[in-house]
Amino acid sequence: MTARQTAKSAKARTPNPRPVDRDEAEMIQKSHATDRLSHAEQLDLVRRLRARRDRIQRMIRTRTRKAQSTIGGDGGVAGPDTGAREKKAKLTDAIARVAAALDAGSAEHKARSATDNLRKAVAAKAEADHDAWRGPEDPTANTGPAETPNTKIAPSGALHAEGMRAAIARSTGDR
Repeated sequence: MTARQTAKSAKARTPNPRPVDRDEAEMIQKSHATDRLSHAEQLDLVRRLRARRDRIQRMIRTRTRKAQSTIGGDGGVAGPDTGAREKKAKLTDAIARVAAALDAGSAEHKARSATDNLRKAVAAKAEADHDAWRGPEDPTANTGPAETPNTKIAPSGALHAEGMRAAIARSTGDR
């Protein structure tokens, strides 16, 4: 083996020192310092990290399907997806860190937003017009209950019925 071939084979076995690009590295670095980010920035960061991870995951699946259909399996040899798998692992770890920070801060965020909403509601109620409509001044719209019972309905409550006793007598005979 020549020196050049030895260097190539050593280089091929050396893992990629930087499997992520500049934007992904910046997002991963931000995931280590989530305490400096606001809640909205954390949500945006986790959304972007998940989008990148999902893109890499789709790419790995597609390449795996193509390799299996053409070759019939990889035979355990490190393929072109090794770097992509490392990238996916790093992005997944970053997502887990940001999600943990979001979970830890979610109770505080919910309490703060609930308090803010309560303050807004109290202020709106204080500014509201206290002379709200409470009904008509002259209560002539309601005539009150009927003074005589309604004689238009049958005694049993059913239409065109003469009562329970007559219906039993007609259906089964006298009792």
